[in-house]
Amino acid sequence: MKTALIIFTVFRGHLKAWKRNKTTLFWTLAFPLLLMLLFGGIFALQSDKMDLYIENQNIVNNQPTLASLQIIELINITDAFNIIETNEIEDSDKQRIRTIIIPKNFEQDLDSGNSSIILIMDESHQSFSRTISLVKGIINEINLEQQNSKQPLTLIQKHIISSDLSRIEYFVPGVIGIAIMSTGIFGTIGTNTKYRKNGVIKKLATTPLSKFEWIIGLVLYHAVIGIVSAIVISIVASIVFGIKLIWSPIIIVLLIAGALTFPGIGMIISTVVREEEEADAAGNIITFPMLFLSGTFFQIETMPGAMQIIARALPLTYLNNGLRETMIFGNSQAALLNCGIVVIIGILSIAIAMKITKWTDL
Repeated sequence: MKTALIIFTVFRGHLKAWKRNKTTLFWTLAFPLLLMLLFGGIFALQSDKMDLYIENQNIVNNQPTLASLQIIELINITDAFNIIETNEIEDSDKQRIRTIIIPKNFEQDLDSGNSSIILIMDESHQSFSRTISLVKGIINEINLEQQNSKQPLTLIQKHIISSDLSRIEYFVPGVIGIAIMSTGIFGTIGTNTKYRKNGVIKKLATTPLSKFEWIIGLVLYHAVIGIVSAIVISIVASIVFGIKLIWSPIIIVLLIAGALTFPGIGMIISTVVREEEEADAAGNIITFPMLFLSGTFFQIETMPGAMQIIARALPLTYLNNGLRETMIFGNSQAALLNCGIVVIIGILSIAIAMKITKWTDL
């Protein structure tokens, strides 16, 4: 009971300091929000055309029929798709998030009033409503031209589960990861350096406060701040960019894991940082490589092989992956696997921090 009260006192002290410190407030909320709005705006200015694979099976004498070409032309006129014509569709190819198949005998069936085209797409994707509306509009236009049948052309929908994301969907979980990392590392380094310079740590060394209680109070504080940051970022992302995020208890576990890992890293760095002026520089040395190599802005698989090896050694990589798996895909199993890796790194970081940290050195 006494230990819990001490930990809560440490937590409350850090929370009060957070409210008063404009720099910490910037790294916790303003920086990730500005980053998300900036890059979200850049993504929005880019072409909003969607990739659409078309497999035209309606071939006669090695030439596509006029009816199938008419379908492709009408799709092209909408100016909503980047049309990618293909001769072979693999059912397991999840990167082809939207595919139209024009079947064999399409032209003949259209004349007889019994034809269809097939749309294969992930119904959970945010572009589904727009895609289905455009395709149905094309079908209605074809049907109006066909006077010999009540409804000559119909749409058959087939559902797949796709891993394809819009850029902002991919980016938002990474922004939350950045907030957790920045607050944990910069906040811990800055606090410990400031307290050392002001003599606060020396006074704490004369009290019954243990390193364990100090660190656990710090982790609890960062967990709460992380949850606040995640909520604010998610709300802004939903309002401004209209993305749908899946919330589950695993997100809280991931945020706590991040609150365990990055303050631990900050505590380790604090043992070698002696001046407040050095704190930001030391934090940047650690955070900037993680910022750009942990899959925040683009997929790790697109990096050179050597960088991929480095990326897979960084804790932010697994925090970002875990948040993305649960918030975007709702994949709890994959999220828990990434969470486990972050927890292991966090426990090791805290253990090392407690081992090498001395009250007299802080």
